[in-house]
Amino acid sequence: MFYETIDDITADAGIRVRADSLEELFCKALLATFNEITDIEKVEPVESYEVLAEGRMPFLLADLINEVLVLHESKRFVASRCEVIEFKEDRVRVKLWGERFDPKKHTSKLVIKAATYHRLRVERENGQYVGEVVFDI
Repeated sequence: MFYETIDDITADAGIRVRADSLEELFCKALLATFNEITDIEKVEPVESYEVLAEGRMPFLLADLINEVLVLHESKRFVASRCEVIEFKEDRVRVKLWGERFDPKKHTSKLVIKAATYHRLRVERENGQYVGEVVFDI
């Protein structure tokens, strides 16, 4: 598994991601978010969307996830692949590949309302980046 769930949260859900770069961390966090919504192994990369977020670290991570959740709610889009197109200190743009959520094909897991700032962290730890995000479900 490319991420782990945070289990010591009451009434919410969370993810912890580790990566060698911030770009990888952001993509892993987005895919982990989608995997908490449905099994992304069953999501085919047949369409794509670009998503942009701006802000300061670590809030940039939660803000990007929230932009992706808006895309999910408005288009029913779920992603199985991610690529960072632009990454700056205060701005990130990603391209996501996936498809429209189909309840006949995709299993529903969590309904995630938003990524919160509660316990949000993006830090360098033991030579890797670690990101933690708590979701409002």
